[in-house]
Amino acid sequence: MRKLVLVLLTIAGLILTGCGPAVLPSAAPETTTGEQFVIALPRVVLTFDANGNPGVEGLPVEQIARSLGYPLDLSAYRIDPAYVDWMTRSGIQHIEIRQTGSGLALLANGKLMPSIKWEDGSLEATAGLVRMLGPQNEQLANLLQKLAPIAQRLGLSIVLKFPLQADAAEIPLASDDVVMATPVPANGPASAVVQFEIKYDEQGVPSIMGISARDLAAAGINAPLALAPYAIQQAQASNIQYLQLRSKGDGLYIYLNGTPLPAVAWDKASLDNTLDLVQKLYAVYPIDWNLVKQFVPLLSNTDISILINLPLAPDATPIPIKRM
Repeated sequence: MRKLVLVLLTIAGLILTGCGPAVLPSAAPETTTGEQFVIALPRVVLTFDANGNPGVEGLPVEQIARSLGYPLDLSAYRIDPAYVDWMTRSGIQHIEIRQTGSGLALLANGKLMPSIKWEDGSLEATAGLVRMLGPQNEQLANLLQKLAPIAQRLGLSIVLKFPLQADAAEIPLASDDVVMATPVPANGPASAVVQFEIKYDEQGVPSIMGISARDLAAAGINAPLALAPYAIQQAQASNIQYLQLRSKGDGLYIYLNGTPLPAVAWDKASLDNTLDLVQKLYAVYPIDWNLVKQFVPLLSNTDISILINLPLAPDATPIPIKRM
């Protein structure tokens, strides 16, 4: 056991000393309770050879372990060689996931994709939505509330690196400026406007403009928006009075009682990067990519607002609706 610990500590030390500066989270180390907490690790680059064997860039991990007298078998972490070949043929050299403290940034070949971002209170508010999904999620909701301050104070970046195509130039990893870039909202008038409200009754039956799912069912039209009664009960128990789905041209946002939940942030550049990535991965498929490209400006400049009103508990005080 001591030998295994020595091996792991040696390898961890080599990784930490060879991977560059620590990735610092954006959140302050002080929590609301006055405690200090921050963990910032350097960027870790995991490499995969053509057979899917894992390693750490610049470090023969298995060889180091053997030299210390403890053979290390990483075969359990091997990935299917077909996936490695797919990445190589598609020209995908590396994929990076970075926890910044204010979200999760996703990059491919050093280009930023639509990413997850959150604000103060967003992760905690997610717990209320999780509770609404069912009573079996109570423990998960409690865990989310406890982990939220920790997640905001972690700095971590993991890169998955794949073999290069023959004669291909190596693409550098993204700089901090690229990873931490703020989405640029679209300019000009909205390409599409969608705004409406959905109201639910105690049985979870939705209605829009006074037309309920029951009315539609009587006309032979199925409206798959009903909620189970227990979801309404959980919402009332958690005092969830309304949700809003909002697209502002720089991402997709969800608000719970006016408090933002984690959002998907994008702009035209990150959507273009995503389309380029998908086109590389699925180039062999008979898809009209020129037609697909026409939808990117539409998605990046939509004005969507969907307000979902839920029935209040008998003793609940109405929360004023804040339209975002």
